[in-house]
Amino acid sequence: MANEFTQLPLTDVVLVQLVTKEQPPKTLSFQTSDEIKTEEVIKEGEAKELIIKNQLIAKKEVPDLMLGYDLTFKDNVMSPEVMQVAQGGTIEYDPETRKFKKYEPSAIGTKPNLTAFDTIVYSEIVGDDGATGEYAKFTFPNCKGGNVPVNLKDGEYYSNEYKVKSRPAIGQKPYTLEIVDVLPSGVRAFGYDFYEEVEPLKTEKKK
Repeated sequence: MANEFTQLPLTDVVLVQLVTKEQPPKTLSFQTSDEIKTEEVIKEGEAKELIIKNQLIAKKEVPDLMLGYDLTFKDNVMSPEVMQVAQGGTIEYDPETRKFKKYEPSAIGTKPNLTAFDTIVYSEIVGDDGATGEYAKFTFPNCKGGNVPVNLKDGEYYSNEYKVKSRPAIGQKPYTLEIVDVLPSGVRAFGYDFYEEVEPLKTEKKK
């Protein structure tokens, strides 16, 4: 039918993934983020004007140049591994239990050992009768993090705010949006599986 176009009602930050650009790559998946903000970064074009004897003869507009996006997202628990990807540093684990023991950011006066990564965000697509079983998957490429502040307050749970710069290479898209009907398997938090390893739970689509 003429003039039809896609409209996607989205809700919730269902899942966030950080996929590092190292060999072998590492994927950090977490469901504890509840807010993602993006802000486009552009270099504004300037008008080139030809003025002769104080008279405007011609003017050419130079278009704005898109450089990428600045992302801000919250994680409502402390994760040393996410902090390490975001701002560098080193992590120490207990040699016997392999449990986290110590995290140290990069030393003052040194260049942080930042790793490039892709940021992937899943948001649920809903319909007039609830879940559709589909998700919008946003991928922001070539990201780098920065310093992560630590804030603590009586009576409130800890949360981190991460600021990430996504700066795609020349010729690369600033982000991609695709529709998927299965979330990544093997996502764990607090010792529980969020999604089954073999056959992730699907919600039957509306017909």
